[in-house]
Amino acid sequence: MNPERLYEILTETLADEKIRAEIVDRISAKAAQDVLPGQTELFPGGDGLALSAENTELSRRLALCELENGRLQGENSALIGRIRGLQEAINQYSSAYGMQISLHTRFGSLSDPVRADVKGFFKNTSAAGLFLCGVQPDNLKAFRDYTERLVIEGDGAATGSDIQLLDDLYVYLISCYNSTFSSPVYVLTGVRAGDEFDGNLHHNIGVAKSGKITEVKLQGCIACASKRIVRKAIVKI
Repeated sequence: MNPERLYEILTETLADEKIRAEIVDRISAKAAQDVLPGQTELFPGGDGLALSAENTELSRRLALCELENGRLQGENSALIGRIRGLQEAINQYSSAYGMQISLHTRFGSLSDPVRADVKGFFKNTSAAGLFLCGVQPDNLKAFRDYTERLVIEGDGAATGSDIQLLDDLYVYLISCYNSTFSSPVYVLTGVRAGDEFDGNLHHNIGVAKSGKITEVKLQGCIACASKRIVRKAIVKI
């Protein structure tokens, strides 16, 4: 049968009201029988009391979850406050003692010959003792004398990191010594690589008499009151 003829038959059939009503009834009946999987459990027909009870239970659980959420948020806020307080304490501690702790840690990494020598100036090499000994004028002078000999003579006993630490330690000890007075007693020369060599402020470990400074081995020190050069900076040009 060709499609045109089939279309004509369907059209004539659907034009009959009785046939059309019967088709609608059959479709409705079929739809009532076809239930999606789980539909009966989720939406039980005619069981309004069960739905109401389930809704009440879910509302109770939601209220409990909201209470627990509020408690957890309160605990979280308290923890955040504690963390901020601890971070502030750490920042204050690091600001006050960070350099001291760093230098003391590096002090333990000095090469054996150098560490044995400098222990003569620092009888107590604990974190606190290192600086309490170092700010005593006699110890500070002897420590600087030793460091200058080590750099100028260049006997190979000290490594480059040893010299850098000894210079950093001297600079810090000067600042600690200054802090025991109402105004600074000494100021560093603040020499940097690239500065013009000045025989009044600098001591060159080479033979050149003039030129640009290429490396600063040890910082110099000037007395604030008299402007007298207490220690020349040890440099290379």
